[in-house]
Amino acid sequence: PTAYPTIPAAAAAVGVGATLTEEVIQLDSSPPPRLTLDLPAHRELDEGLVDRRRSLQSDNNNKNNSNDGRRQLRQTQQITQTSPCGQPAREASQLNPNNFPSSAYLGPKSRVVVTGALSQVGLELILQLHDKCRVQFIVGIDAAYPNTRHERLETIEWRYKYLSRRVPGFQRLVVPVFGVHPHPKMGEELRFEEAGNGFDLVSRLKPTHIVHLAGMEEGRGEYTDYGDTVDASPFAESGERSMMRRFDSLLSMDQVLSSVAKFNKAHQGGGGDQQPQLIYVSSNEAGDQSGVISKSEAPSTPRPASVYGTSSLLKEVLASYYHRHHGVESVGLRFPTLFGPFSRSGSLMHDLAERTVRNAIGQGIEGVPKHHLDRDRYELPSILSKREGAMSGSTEQMVYVYDAASAILSAMQFKKTDPNSGPTLMRIGSKMTASMNDLKERMEGYLPPVDQWEEKPSLFFGEAQESNTFQNSRGLSIYDTERNRDLLGWSHKTGLHEGTKSMLAWQIMKTYPFGLPESVPSHSAFLSIIEDSRPGMSYRSLPCAAGCRWGGSMCSKSPWDEVVDTSKEITKTCPYVLYTVDLRPELVNMEKQSDPSQRSGWEDYFCKIAFVSSSSKLAKALYANELEEETPLDEWNGTRKSGYWNIVVLQGTQYSMPEHERSLAKFNPTNLFSDRVYKAMYVNHRRVILSTDQAMGVMKNMDMNERTTPKKHTIVDEKSGDNVDIYFPPQPHRHSVFFTNKYSFDEGFDTSNAQNFARFIMRNNGIAETKDIRAQVQFYEQTGHLTRTNMQRSPNYQEFNQENFFPYGFLRSTWLVHELKSEEGRDLRCEMFEEHSLWGNSDMEDLSMGYVLAKRKVKAQLGKMAAHQYEGPEEWYPLLVPTEPDDEDAITQGPLYLDYLESSQKVATDSKGHEFYVTFLPQKRKE
Repeated sequence: PTAYPTIPAAAAAVGVGATLTEEVIQLDSSPPPRLTLDLPAHRELDEGLVDRRRSLQSDNNNKNNSNDGRRQLRQTQQITQTSPCGQPAREASQLNPNNFPSSAYLGPKSRVVVTGALSQVGLELILQLHDKCRVQFIVGIDAAYPNTRHERLETIEWRYKYLSRRVPGFQRLVVPVFGVHPHPKMGEELRFEEAGNGFDLVSRLKPTHIVHLAGMEEGRGEYTDYGDTVDASPFAESGERSMMRRFDSLLSMDQVLSSVAKFNKAHQGGGGDQQPQLIYVSSNEAGDQSGVISKSEAPSTPRPASVYGTSSLLKEVLASYYHRHHGVESVGLRFPTLFGPFSRSGSLMHDLAERTVRNAIGQGIEGVPKHHLDRDRYELPSILSKREGAMSGSTEQMVYVYDAASAILSAMQFKKTDPNSGPTLMRIGSKMTASMNDLKERMEGYLPPVDQWEEKPSLFFGEAQESNTFQNSRGLSIYDTERNRDLLGWSHKTGLHEGTKSMLAWQIMKTYPFGLPESVPSHSAFLSIIEDSRPGMSYRSLPCAAGCRWGGSMCSKSPWDEVVDTSKEITKTCPYVLYTVDLRPELVNMEKQSDPSQRSGWEDYFCKIAFVSSSSKLAKALYANELEEETPLDEWNGTRKSGYWNIVVLQGTQYSMPEHERSLAKFNPTNLFSDRVYKAMYVNHRRVILSTDQAMGVMKNMDMNERTTPKKHTIVDEKSGDNVDIYFPPQPHRHSVFFTNKYSFDEGFDTSNAQNFARFIMRNNGIAETKDIRAQVQFYEQTGHLTRTNMQRSPNYQEFNQENFFPYGFLRSTWLVHELKSEEGRDLRCEMFEEHSLWGNSDMEDLSMGYVLAKRKVKAQLGKMAAHQYEGPEEWYPLLVPTEPDDEDAITQGPLYLDYLESSQKVATDSKGHEFYVTFLPQKRKE
């Protein structure tokens, strides 16, 4: 406590006499009792830093000479297999070679386990392990909170999938709901453990390095709105407990340490096996927000205590205990506030950046996708209330997340020369400080808000005042700076200007990954920030012709660039386009033709285009002279026909093109056709062909007229066989943005299984399973498992049992119809194209499309409604507890489902109030 009752008051309460009271008054003038802590790591952190520096650099004459030596090292040090990974570690190893033994070096043979892998610094660290150190084996452990359907899908899409494709060495993600490996009490999993197969971190994964980031929080005093109620706490009967996240943090720390201790005990007799390098992350709050002072500090007024500060200090106590009693060596890093890319949704940094991006665009802007606005969540008072001191303008020490990950990378290879002096503890930070108001003003300087959303800062920010929470905050001293340089070779590099712009650029790419129309007023400002930060961003480029990336250098060139003007010229008078793509060099002629319409004037509405390879026999027959004389492509391309098809040729073949170029036109023809085109229909001319009249009939099915009164419909109840009257409610005008085939199957066939879906596609296309296809299917299985399950999981459970339920539509895209006039339709096409390009599996387009559509369906239906504070113009339906088959919320067929859809599935609408849908032509198939 920060205040103690006086002894006189306590004495009066029990009826003690006046004499005693006078004695108590004298005693009361002394300082109140305080808890002090004396750990070796704290003594080393706070005392004798100057002497330590001098002893480490006894051969250097002065500081300038030392700095000159560092500069020379930066210029001359070469990266070899016999040196530590990362420039800071290499420099530090030159100054203190004994602190960087070769056994601790990071390289291709290292095996790294990262807890908190999906956190902000976890993602950045894993990227550096791959990019800088070429580590080939990385396992991530992360509870993936908050445990809601919406948040889980975002975590999977923006974090797990990103690591899976960006880092080939990322083996898998382990998602325990509590601790590092909860131990089961019943079922198959218990029997698995009783048979001697219990999960132990070190013995199971055999890591050379362990980085423990679990429990790390992204902001000072920022404890709310994240994973505190997950309906799975083992400490409360109801399953809810506000302190669960802190229990989880301490339990996971203890489990990591105990696993290493178990390893040490098993190898006491020698044998050459060394303990894995262990690094854990603490917080600066352990020093000034724990309510505890170290013995080396002078007595002062009692320090304030925060839950995170106290739990961070307890991590350091655990590290000290396991070092003393079990010989566990560890390196603890105290971090201040981090900022930069990969911030967690719901954190102050993320929401402040998201608010800036949305405010810069405004509301009701033509061409801007309609998002769930979360009006309360993105109001400034709601954001600032998440963090102590933010409202009063208190300043915080800041470190850019890339620099923080670099410090961890160096610490992973550091080893204390005198292990008997206790575990290592370092204070990582910078001289850079800022308040949340400073960051807000800085971000709005790059992206000014539109007038109607601007708020007066004076409403929320007063004069910067001294806050009790921060008045004792310890800054980074010169001794800390020099110690970090000496021991790790590390110093903070990135300033607020560069770091804030990178944070905004990442937020723009996350919010609007497929760009915005150039007609949006703030388009140029957005593109400028992205371009400035592009060298430091890690993203997958897509061809410019797809129209699925911001312009400029954010997209890539492709053979399609040369034909865009040609195809637009051909379609400038056509509201509808029928097109096919055949890039085989062996193509001789268009065997199947699209017959013209028998109705007067209908044929004039349609343009018919076939995109073929310039290397094909057909192109060489039609354009022999032009190709032989190497006449510029744009002078003759598209001028000749094969039957009713306008033949447009492009460079490359389906065998030479990467998948993102080969499949571009099928997925997203937005930029290939004239602005006048409303609908474009792709057909695989080798499988199916439609006449003009048939194509027009298909396109008419994409619109549903308005219904002003309920419509009666009679169906047969599957169980009773009785006729049942149901009523379709009134509805606005609806139109589809995407239309294709979908197959249904006999009862008993599992359509929610990713493997069944993949086999269906491979059989249709006559292809065999490859390693890359298997990786895509396994990821989809993991996605279904993580999204649909929140029970107490363990790593063992994931290895032998997964709830792989995802509402796949079994597509067969021998034909597709795209509605080209809606931004929602473009976003859907781009999402499908990006998904397919990410995996790059030829002829597996239907698998990528089916996953995207299933993911969108999952977001829209099932599960309990979200808490009131998340409600806005649309509602979220997160999955908090797995629903039972007879739960009304879980019904997906029959009359009740119609009513459920009306209340739960919120769809996008255009400026006229017309709703956008995805539609399918049902087909029946037996398996």
